[in-house]
Amino acid sequence: MTAVKLNLPPIEKGATYSHVVYWRAADKTTAINLTNCTAKMQIRPTVDSSVLLGELSTANGRIIITGSTGKIELAIPSTDTTGLVATKDAVYDLEVYYPAKTVRLIEGKVTIKEEVTRG
Repeated sequence: MTAVKLNLPPIEKGATYSHVVYWRAADKTTAINLTNCTAKMQIRPTVDSSVLLGELSTANGRIIITGSTGKIELAIPSTDTTGLVATKDAVYDLEVYYPAKTVRLIEGKVTIKEEVTRG
C-alpha cells in the first residue's frame, strides 16, 4: 500500500490540536481493524532533515487508536504545541504498526503557526 497524500490542518502553537483520520477499505465504508496496532508520526522541516519538529505516537499518548473502528486521533495538548517551532509546509508521515507488518498510511505537509498571544 502506498501512503495516501493528506495535508493536515495547521497546528497552532498554544492551542490544543486534534485531527481524526478514519482508515477504511476500498469500499470506503468498511473500517480497517486496528486492534493491537500502534502508530507513530514524525514532523520534520523536509524529508531529508535530521531535525525533528514533533513526534506523535501511541506510546506518548499523542495518537489514540480506536481498534475495530479504524479511527486514529492525532492529539497534541496546548502545553506541548507551545514548544513547537513555527514552520511553514513541514512534512510528516504516519506509520501504523501491526504485530507482523508496518504500513505507511498517510503523508503530506503540515504548517505550525506562530502564537501571537503569550503568557
